[in-house]
Amino acid sequence: MSFASFVRGRADLLAYVPLAVVTTAADVLGRDRTHAVSKVALAPTLAAALLATRTQRCPKRTGTLLAALVGSTVGDWYMYRSSRSDGDAARSLMRRGASAFGVQQVGLIGLLLHDGARPRPVPSAVAATTLAGLAVLDADGGAPDPVLTGYGLLLGSMSALAMGDGQRARNGRAVALGGALFLVSDAAIILGQQYASTPRAQAISSGVILSTYTAALALLVHGLRDEG
Repeated sequence: MSFASFVRGRADLLAYVPLAVVTTAADVLGRDRTHAVSKVALAPTLAAALLATRTQRCPKRTGTLLAALVGSTVGDWYMYRSSRSDGDAARSLMRRGASAFGVQQVGLIGLLLHDGARPRPVPSAVAATTLAGLAVLDADGGAPDPVLTGYGLLLGSMSALAMGDGQRARNGRAVALGGALFLVSDAAIILGQQYASTPRAQAISSGVILSTYTAALALLVHGLRDEG
């Protein structure tokens, strides 16, 4: 691939990166409408680039990534609504968002396995330990939520596979970093819910969640667009 082709293939980042910055800043500053619009536009921006470069990869890879990005878009919407709700309503919306993100994770896992990623001891231990700790915090003494638990298992599997894929010659490091940041982002959601009790702490939590999530999504999509 020539340098010119490389740049053209990632031209969507010229739109995606400013969107990611606006999404994060708007949430931190409490600009709800701007945050909602920019966040829901994140995944479609990457999807548009996938369609524009579809001749560079097999149709199944493009279709799988598009399905994952649809899950991202729906999940982003429900997570936004959940963050603006309280009590049982917030929990219900979060479960819907987790279900949509589950579609995303299934697509990413399928591509990682297709490209030869396999569980490795250290990444698997990191993902499992992190998710176990978060499950204890989120349960808060009650029974685990089956939907969120199912999503957590998918997230952990994707993250472990991605973090163990760093030695792949092509885009492996981007995929590994994306998997790690996705795990950090979801961990920050649970930690923020438990410990971010002041406006300042909530703003910091929002900044961490969105900056790591937007970076992870771009790294994973771009890292998995090319054939393994």
